Amino acid sequence: QTNEGTTAFELGTSRILAVGATSANVNLTSTCRFVSLLTTAGTHVHISVGVGTQTATATSHILLANERIVIAVPFNANIAAIQGSASGNLYISELVQ
Repeated sequence: QTNEGTTAFELGTSRILAVGATSANVNLTSTCRFVSLLTTAGTHVHISVGVGTQTATATSHILLANERIVIAVPFNANIAAIQGSASGNLYISELVQ
């Protein structure tokens, strides 16, 4: 036996979403099921994930700056983000199984 393929995912499409004082939305590849998220915007951003255009608000889920998370998303997903304390970027890596 070999120990090939020890990584759970392969990298798919990479996206950068500029995050500011108003909600910004990006649509993912229609067959994407998992993403890795990382932000450099202030101390945190608020994110919303779902089918169709999303709007993030101050009550949406929080992603802390410089912490990477991996989440499952529905087919035809969109991700929206809005700044918490300062503007920056949300880095989105689509992951392929």
